[in-house]
Amino acid sequence: MLSKFVSNIKKTIPLNHNVIAAVSGGVDSMVLCDLLLKSEINFSIAHINYMLRGIDSDQDESFVKTYCAKNEIKFFSKSYDLSNSKSIQKKARDLRYDFFTFLSLKYNYTHIMTAHHLDDNIETILINIYRGKKLNPLTGIKQINNTIVRPLLSFTKDDIVNYAKKNKLTWREDKSNFENKYLRNKIRNIIIPKIKLADPCYRTNFIRLINESNKVKVNTDKYLEIINSKYFTERKDGIIESKKSNWKNCNLKSVEFIAFRKYGFFKNSEILKILIAETGKKISSKSHEILSDRNKILIKKISYNDLKDYKLTLGKNQHPFQIKLEKCNFSKRPSKNMICIHNKVSTPLKVRRFQKGDIFYPYGMNGKKKVSKFFKDEKLSIFEKQNKWLLTDAKNQVLWIIGMRVDRRLLKTKGQCLKISI
Repeated sequence: MLSKFVSNIKKTIPLNHNVIAAVSGGVDSMVLCDLLLKSEINFSIAHINYMLRGIDSDQDESFVKTYCAKNEIKFFSKSYDLSNSKSIQKKARDLRYDFFTFLSLKYNYTHIMTAHHLDDNIETILINIYRGKKLNPLTGIKQINNTIVRPLLSFTKDDIVNYAKKNKLTWREDKSNFENKYLRNKIRNIIIPKIKLADPCYRTNFIRLINESNKVKVNTDKYLEIINSKYFTERKDGIIESKKSNWKNCNLKSVEFIAFRKYGFFKNSEILKILIAETGKKISSKSHEILSDRNKILIKKISYNDLKDYKLTLGKNQHPFQIKLEKCNFSKRPSKNMICIHNKVSTPLKVRRFQKGDIFYPYGMNGKKKVSKFFKDEKLSIFEKQNKWLLTDAKNQVLWIIGMRVDRRLLKTKGQCLKISI
């Protein structure tokens, strides 16, 4: 097992690199530690205490800490109380990887190692199938995912336990692994034993399935790269656009429509309809919206935080984007990225989204105008309207359609002023 482990590592990480290992204290992660020690790889250990099992959780942390002291390994730990949390597994995973990433950035670790093995991979595939995952459900866990490396992925749980016993390793048992509270545990403790009973060689079949699925994914990804570069264009505002003419030869069975799956659209019929729909028609997935806009379609990620008002303070403001507010002795004529207004404006100034009924007095024009009418005259799409930010005073009067047109009422072109720039 050691020689195979070292061979796997050499393919992915230079031996002089500094890595951090995620260690719970269970048999999988303790075998990972032993293999790393014997491979003479420079590594540190990170442990998370989720405080879910009372004194057992604290004893796990103490066990790993003692192991590090005994073997002169740098130890990091973090505690989170998830005892009253919902979606514990997802929350724990997010916190875990956030902590590992923080350590990597702060202490210059090149890679994060986890102790996932083949049986974990098989469980993940079955979970994907059960939950109806539509994107690559059979490819399983990646052995290398950016800086995350899983060097035990080719080993079975039996391999790991046998190695631990043979090398007289000690580890902690997580009793919750034997409870069928979570889907993964149900699959591990109930489904897998029945599959094994029906087919003792089930692992071999899953390995073949994983390998073939990854080959298909590699070829599909290469083709999608061509489609994405040829058919889609990302604008500065983050909206992705595609000409309808790009898809004129496509039909319900066209493989090119796979390109829409990363935006959450899996029905080819739905895509075909939006491609021939009139301007203003829209379809939505859980993550994105597609809008028909004249001779093109626009794709936008759904945002749930756009309705917030952002108060500006003197100096650089970072939200909702970088915008600077400063006092100046000299005013300038307005530009696309800068305006100067009267010092006596009602404060605090705020940046917010367009609201129904907004009006302003456009600079360079007589009278007032509805902001919605201004957007229509500028031929903005629905997504472009949703993306626009307005600068208002404390009375909620529109002072600037940011990046487009300023209101003339408090505008200054001479003398002292408040300068706002993006």
